[in-house]
Amino acid sequence: MGVHGGHVRALLVAAVVVWAFGAYVRDAMQGSPRPGLTGAGLAVTALNAASFALLAAGIGAGGERPGRLRRRVRDAAPWAGDALLLAGMATSLALYGTTGADSGGFFLTMVALWVLVSRWPLRRAVPLGMATMATVSAVGMAAGDGHLDTGTYVGFIGVMLGATALRERRAAESGARRAEAAALLLDERTRLAREIHDILAHSLSAQLVHLEGARLLLSRDGDRTQALERVERAQNLARSGLEETRRALAALRGDAPPPDRALAGLADEYRAATGRDAAVEVVGDPRELSPPAALSVVRTAQEALTNVRKHAPGARVRLTLRYLPGHAELEVVDTGGTEPGLDIAATGSGYGLVGMRERAELIGGTLESGPEGKGYRVKLRLPV
Repeated sequence: MGVHGGHVRALLVAAVVVWAFGAYVRDAMQGSPRPGLTGAGLAVTALNAASFALLAAGIGAGGERPGRLRRRVRDAAPWAGDALLLAGMATSLALYGTTGADSGGFFLTMVALWVLVSRWPLRRAVPLGMATMATVSAVGMAAGDGHLDTGTYVGFIGVMLGATALRERRAAESGARRAEAAALLLDERTRLAREIHDILAHSLSAQLVHLEGARLLLSRDGDRTQALERVERAQNLARSGLEETRRALAALRGDAPPPDRALAGLADEYRAATGRDAAVEVVGDPRELSPPAALSVVRTAQEALTNVRKHAPGARVRLTLRYLPGHAELEVVDTGGTEPGLDIAATGSGYGLVGMRERAELIGGTLESGPEGKGYRVKLRLPV
């Protein structure tokens, strides 16, 4: 759904909530006894407040996208959300028994039942629905409302079926997301396997060229300084190829470090290889990224740093990883080269920024690149 569609949906939901709350307040004021600050009215006020608070807390504790506090509560007590909803159901039933069906207590009971059934498996949801129906009927009879009418039974069945359908839809969507993530991960591993091949092919072929040149120089009593330079170049190519292969293999096995730690390692390698500064900054609360997203962040940073070493020798680099609502961003900015270019074209992996952009688009992200002052900027944006 687009931005405008999302706004329309939000307005419709807000309108329904306002209408339901207004109807609830109207019915509560028409009940007997009415909410008040003394006597029976105070008890009605307390039951209303307790029901709303418990239901809101229970719904919030089991939200699909919990924040850091909710996540801590869920980890410490995974049953807390359901327990709060059951407590809210108990207070709403007490409210129904105190003021009758027209007071809103019955409505709050149905809200709690809907949320619980949408979360619980059928083996628990069906007994809960039957027990709730029996309890509501018993409370209604005790309060003088008599047996539940046909419309109320139909309402019970509608709540059960609707909540069950919602749960099944969520399960289907979750399964589809997992299947999509698995497919993306398999595609990424296939890409990494090709990349490892390219890394080894380029690195080894370049090493052979330099080593053969050194051999010829030494066999013909050539300049030993030039021969040593060629050997050192071959050594650097071997080291670089080995590091890139190790990173690709770690990603292929699925045991790569978190993106922020991987970026710090890349920055250390850049400083050691160039003698120039590479700063890493993490903005926002770090959270776990999906494997394809984490791989995309690391590989994009690696490719950007490789390009800096190739095309802007002597440049300083800043890597910024931002955790923002709904997405994460990686930005790599260099200050521009200050030294003559180096002949290290053979060290590339064969994909470059075009491959990074394709990798980002596969998982719903974008990659932008272009001049930034005297240097260059690469910005990756991924949904999380």
